[in-house]
Amino acid sequence: MKKITIVSIALCLSILASGCTTNEPAQASEPTTVTTAEEITKAAHQVNVEVVTLQSSADGDQQVVPKITVDGVEAAEINNTLSSYIQTEYPLDIYDDYADGMATKIYWGVKDNVLTIVIHAHETFTDYFTYDVFNYDLDTLKAMDDSEVVKSLGMTDEEFISKTSEIVKNFCSERDYDLDKSLAAVGYENCTPFVTPDGTPGVAASIYFPADSQFGGGASLRCFNMATMEPVNFA
Repeated sequence: MKKITIVSIALCLSILASGCTTNEPAQASEPTTVTTAEEITKAAHQVNVEVVTLQSSADGDQQVVPKITVDGVEAAEINNTLSSYIQTEYPLDIYDDYADGMATKIYWGVKDNVLTIVIHAHETFTDYFTYDVFNYDLDTLKAMDDSEVVKSLGMTDEEFISKTSEIVKNFCSERDYDLDKSLAAVGYENCTPFVTPDGTPGVAASIYFPADSQFGGGASLRCFNMATMEPVNFA
């Protein structure tokens, strides 16, 4: 299991905003299941993922968690781990007509024996967002390390790094990002392979802003389809 979290200066804006209210959070409602379940049969296993809503505000912000079933059996350990992670890392306070904190969305993909869960988290009062990428082996229901995922996707480590470097170079060359710093960050410490929702290989890579930009040289996570070399826009 690997977590990628990108810190942005916009996080400070949310902290300032949340300090301006004295309202007490409303009681969270009982978890309800959103009807976004989908069976994915592009693998040797039958995978069903439901998105369960834990909290929801009047303006549409939600705290959601995945409920994964493999071959008709709930993957309870994975579900409990991801649910605990989301509630700890991305708290959301619900007030009378708005939410304060981090709202979440869930995306997933399956190819052969690899299940990817992507958590998209965004602040309710800023444009800051981040992703977490988790990969699991459907044969064992255990977390996979990056090199294992790359091998399962039909690449060597060298091919993955080379293709990721090419993707980062193309992306940064056409936009106002720090190309040198972004290329230097290409590696398993800052990049994670994953399966996109359409079943193709993807990579989540750190892209750096220029030092003199609004974000002061910080990084922003971007997800790419490795087949098309184009960004994957989950949200």
